[in-house]
Amino acid sequence: MLITVIMFLTILFLPRLIILATDKVKFLNALGSVFLCYFIGLLLSFFFKAGGADIGLASDVSSVLVCVAMPLILFSANLPALKKLAKPMLTSFSMNCVAAVAMAVAGFFLFKNIIPAAENISAMLIGSYVGGTPNMIAIGKALGSSHSQILLLQTADMIGGGTYFLLLLSLMPWLTKKLLPQYMPVGIAANPEITEETRRYAKEFSGKKQSVKPLKAFLSRVGLVGLAVLCFAVAAAVCLALPSHYGNTGLAKLSEYTVVIMLVVTTGGIALSFVKKIRNAPGSYGTGLYLILMFAVVMGLSFDLSAIRQVLLLLAMELVVQYGTVMLHLGMAKLGKIDSHTMVITSCAGIFGPPFIIPVAKALRNDEVILPGILCGILGLVIGNYVGIGVGSFLRLFV
Repeated sequence: MLITVIMFLTILFLPRLIILATDKVKFLNALGSVFLCYFIGLLLSFFFKAGGADIGLASDVSSVLVCVAMPLILFSANLPALKKLAKPMLTSFSMNCVAAVAMAVAGFFLFKNIIPAAENISAMLIGSYVGGTPNMIAIGKALGSSHSQILLLQTADMIGGGTYFLLLLSLMPWLTKKLLPQYMPVGIAANPEITEETRRYAKEFSGKKQSVKPLKAFLSRVGLVGLAVLCFAVAAAVCLALPSHYGNTGLAKLSEYTVVIMLVVTTGGIALSFVKKIRNAPGSYGTGLYLILMFAVVMGLSFDLSAIRQVLLLLAMELVVQYGTVMLHLGMAKLGKIDSHTMVITSCAGIFGPPFIIPVAKALRNDEVILPGILCGILGLVIGNYVGIGVGSFLRLFV
């Protein structure tokens, strides 16, 4: 019993220590807090398993964490602001989404005979390259992927994604400038309203403390978490009202409808984002991401070492899908006469999400694309679950 309590305290507080460490040490920041939570959780798993901790209970609780995290991440989505996006920005981001789906489907047919549950891998990669890591994890849980499979895919994605991010900061601006039309400034960076909105979003997605009084921040986040829990409760009620295919009742019935739960909580998060007071409340994204980090710790704790032999195959599939997405997006941008900066920033928005927009915009020496890039990243977080779960369910017809 004591060892289980210690394990839950570790799950609760380890992400905070890792966040503090990544803020101080550049090397750890490069590895990323999600990966570090996985890795340290894996190291601690030997201790907790030897001590008889209830890893299964932690796994069950972690499934709820993902369902609560997703609405929190979506609360800050300012969908009405999407109307500010210029047509080329939306067009280019749509091209990235189409390219991600096309390459994930191609990757499924290439690897389905050698990678178990390849349809789930394709679906998670779509979630990642349309939205971000939260979408990858949510789709994995919705489609019934094991913790080990999600962890290994995230590891492979960190390797492949790390190399592409370096290219975005170095070679890609030069390459796209050679292949695509030049970006034409429109002057939005000088607009005070745009500047303030950019600053607010940059602070929200930076993971840094919000500039409000601590008590007020705590109380606002309690309210936000309560709303996210309400979204999950509604999803659970919907699933309990549905007929069981296996005669299950009560909580056991929920496992049959993980896809429904994830889609309902996603929709609930989007719906509540239209309430201005909720959308502008500080810390919703950071709180949701913290729950994702807690889930990452649990995945490390429950990792099955026998699955590690799959990592090279998963890396091969990840590289095919990721770089295939980039090349297909670049080709479509060429045909559609999309300018180089728009292509690069929307590629970053799709493959990495809002937190990575600012360094890429700085590499382009173009602050005008920061807010549009962040808005595209938010749009990806919104639609990622729907697209990934939809394509993953469709690919199961070919298994």
